[in-house]
Amino acid sequence: MDRFEDPLYDYAEQHSDAEPELLARLRRRTWQTQTHAHMLSDPLQGRLLALLAKLVRPERVLELGTFTGYSTLCLAEGLAPGGVIHTVDPDEELHTLQDAFWAEAGLTDQIIRHTAEASATLPSLPVPFDLVWIDADKRRTAEYVAWAIAHTRPGGLILVDNVLWWGKVLEGPESADADARSLHALNADLHADPRVENLILPLRDGIHALRVK
Repeated sequence: MDRFEDPLYDYAEQHSDAEPELLARLRRRTWQTQTHAHMLSDPLQGRLLALLAKLVRPERVLELGTFTGYSTLCLAEGLAPGGVIHTVDPDEELHTLQDAFWAEAGLTDQIIRHTAEASATLPSLPVPFDLVWIDADKRRTAEYVAWAIAHTRPGGLILVDNVLWWGKVLEGPESADADARSLHALNADLHADPRVENLILPLRDGIHALRVK
């Protein structure tokens, strides 16, 4: 399964805008070829990313964690004219798959790919960003969020994936899962952070949405 089995979730998906055909094909290709296909955003999450990007109309987007490029395409739906997405991921084996679908979408010139660890790439990126999507190494997520808050324009949006860690964050600081402990601490810190407005959305594995004040 790539998400919780939940009749309400199915209902929401059935009564929301459909996944575009290109993205549906990329989803199928990902599940056919990738052993960790569950890392892919599901259709509802993808439509949320696209909708938020359309509301922000960003000129500059940062994505940490490219995978097969599905969320990249969702975020690109809201780019302002001439806008670009910087997407960062160390896995070069997925470039051929990414390139094929990005080219079909006509977005090759608007997507700037950085094949490296995020921590090595962040210092060299142009700032500030209007929209940031963080779906990378969970134990370093707090580090990436701190960087994003400092380098996103006032009024900009930061979205952090997997912040519910399939319910394990409910175990709090006593969890045996190190990622759950880290994400629980991050959620608590962001709730108390005066620099941002925060909202946790219990969509799929949880998205922490932050508006920079």
